[in-house]
Amino acid sequence: MTQKVLPSNPLVAVSDNGAPITSDGGNVLLSMFLNSPVVSRLFNNVEFNDNRKSPRYAKVELLLQMLIQVIEGYRNDDVADYLTQDIEHRLVYAQNMASQPTISRFLSHLTNEDIDELQELNRRIVSLIDERSANTELVLDLDSTYFETFGHQEKIGFNYHYLNVGYHPLIMTDALTGSVRQVSLRSGNTYTGNGATEFVQGYLSTSLSAQHQTIILRGDSGFATPDLMETLEGNNIFYTIRLKSNPRLKRMALDGRYVNFDNLLMIEGQLTTDEFEYQAASWDKARRVIVLNDEHGGTQFIVTNLSLPQKDIVRVYRKRAAIEDIIRELKGGFAFGKTDSSSFFANKARMWISVIASNLMRLMKSIALDDQQQSWTINTFRDRLLKIGGRVTKHARKVILTLDSRNQEQFDGLFWRAWERLNALWQ
Repeated sequence: MTQKVLPSNPLVAVSDNGAPITSDGGNVLLSMFLNSPVVSRLFNNVEFNDNRKSPRYAKVELLLQMLIQVIEGYRNDDVADYLTQDIEHRLVYAQNMASQPTISRFLSHLTNEDIDELQELNRRIVSLIDERSANTELVLDLDSTYFETFGHQEKIGFNYHYLNVGYHPLIMTDALTGSVRQVSLRSGNTYTGNGATEFVQGYLSTSLSAQHQTIILRGDSGFATPDLMETLEGNNIFYTIRLKSNPRLKRMALDGRYVNFDNLLMIEGQLTTDEFEYQAASWDKARRVIVLNDEHGGTQFIVTNLSLPQKDIVRVYRKRAAIEDIIRELKGGFAFGKTDSSSFFANKARMWISVIASNLMRLMKSIALDDQQQSWTINTFRDRLLKIGGRVTKHARKVILTLDSRNQEQFDGLFWRAWERLNALWQ
């Protein structure tokens, strides 16, 4: 044992013979959630292909460790080497933590069938989120985003919108629950709408629930393709999609034969004229278009099959910005867009792990938190409930995790309320 006196204050001595401490004391809540019968059943049904000889860890165990690391906010795989020595992690998760090389090999051993299993796992998590929400309406937001890459990586490409080299994935979310429904990794030089119809069709064919009586899809102008609109119409799904401005649309917006200028409505700082019917050359029929004129003279066009009043359609479309907040949290809080592998396939697997981690936290928040706390970001959730200092001691053949006493005072019993709600999953 080493003990030294602090020179600035001789009354203080520093020793390295203390009990094990942790900065992740709140992980007991995460352990209660992940190991509960409700959630563990999800992982028990994951059927990975595994042709490895005498593996020390099953693939599903390695998946769980990666999810734990992402949820706790550890972005780099090499943190696994630290976690293997952390007594608190070994105790609360009731498993040994694999090292960084094992985690990296796990990604390289995944197959296409394993990715399908990740997608199915995500679908089952989303179903639980939907059941708890009891929403009869599903509002799907479709968008693309950008993953920056470094060095020589498979299927990267230069994107002229972002002026950088990387990937250009598709993402679809539900605005009402914040859950991520579907993602697809694509080369960086892929146009926004390429493959969007197949992307949406894949979701519609496997993941729709009878719970949702009304479904609305919102998208920007990159998704205003006739095949996507026809697919949505054929599945009785409503849509509001922005159209790219063109000379014909502008002429129609200014032509009194099409627009009733006596019907101008102020909507949240913008003007909408009356609607008109518009048929592009590639469309098989005319569709309803709403015209927006902002105070600076700009014009926007929205194509829709909704029968709502114009001002309501505008409000529905403008709330599509919610997907930007979800993408921002995915990237900042769940390492969505982490592309440190040269393999396209490994980066695709990481993308799905980030999505699953995010949806697991959406589910956990819906169970453990009060209504006014449901909008917490993952960073707030970690600060309030997971990143709590604690000391691990052994006494009378028991292991005791002693948490920082300020936690309950500071957050008015939040930790123990969450404990009781998660404990109910075990009843």
